[in-house]
Amino acid sequence: MSVSEGAAKLMTLPEQIAERIFAAVVNGEYAPGDRIREEMLAEQFDVSRGPVREALRILEKDSVVRILPNRGAHVTQLSVKEVSDIFEIRRQLVSAMVRGMASPDDRLMAWIDGKVGELEVLARTPDTGDDYLSISYRLSRMLAENSGNERLAEILTSLARQTRRYSKLGLATATRRRESARLWRATADAMKAGDIDRAAAAIEQMIDASEREAVRQLQPRRTASRPSTRTTGSAASAANDHPTQDIHP
Repeated sequence: MSVSEGAAKLMTLPEQIAERIFAAVVNGEYAPGDRIREEMLAEQFDVSRGPVREALRILEKDSVVRILPNRGAHVTQLSVKEVSDIFEIRRQLVSAMVRGMASPDDRLMAWIDGKVGELEVLARTPDTGDDYLSISYRLSRMLAENSGNERLAEILTSLARQTRRYSKLGLATATRRRESARLWRATADAMKAGDIDRAAAAIEQMIDASEREAVRQLQPRRTASRPSTRTTGSAASAANDHPTQDIHP
């Protein structure tokens, strides 16, 4: 089995732009409900509006934005109902994926051990939520890619963007990151021991805990008003943090 994080296909220009817009959404540069303006993004990325429009369609398919007639693209609202639906689907699919896995070979297990070790370090360090989320996502993706079930891996990948927005909420606190790291360690240890049922149970606990925290984070937001000083659609700041030359046709 080949363990490689670079096996993903080369992304098209619209896919690259979609990933950059999504990163801006996850990082809070766009809030739920904000409009994403095609003309501003085309200027930011130094492209025509065609690839930007296609990128927004990709994000609409992944439920990150909604494109409204004569009103353009708007970031979708996060909701308790959606988080419950998304995490229930994810828990069932990931549990089935882990239970269907063959015993990982030594090379894959060493990679998993190393990444879990990185999570354990990050969980003890304040203000590392984004780094923690990134590594946790890579671990989940590697498990999917090595599950032996290509269709299941495709379905999980298609849920990745919706899941990641809510996982950011679910891992928002240091307490939750420590709990998550503990459960990742339990998963890795169970896989090493060949106890797939115990590994699946640990993964299920991890997803359930993340769902509970995401719901807790969302509930006050349903009635809270947004600060009046915030400017919407602040993609201009993203242009400084992410130079346009990083996008390659």
